Amino acid sequence: MDDAALALRIVGLLEERKGERIVVIDMREVSIPTGFFVVATADNPVHVKALINALREGLPMKPTHGEGISERRWVVLDYGHVVVHLFQREARDFYDIESLWADHLIAPSELASDDGSRTTAEAARLDQTS
Repeated sequence: MDDAALALRIVGLLEERKGERIVVIDMREVSIPTGFFVVATADNPVHVKALINALREGLPMKPTHGEGISERRWVVLDYGHVVVHLFQREARDFYDIESLWADHLIAPSELASDDGSRTTAEAARLDQTS
């Protein structure tokens, strides 16, 4: 699975578990060693845990590194060239990391390797069955 397909699958899994304000930041042209950030918001620590579990259950690999999992305020899961940031609402508003990379925000549909006609959730479900 390439980086864009992995990011798209992550978006789909987060959407299915009601992750909010999901954005993708394309870091491929930036001088840091990752391709994409996927950022999402959860309502509370239990919701953050549900999002983490969705990724653990729905992805074919484990993250190479994770931070903040026990606190569940700001969780970072490193999947190599895709890094996932899960925030509780207050932490997301405070850190506002997407504003740092506002010129690199992309629509999740831009990750689709096909003609972009599928929704992210549909593409993630199709990818799971293949």
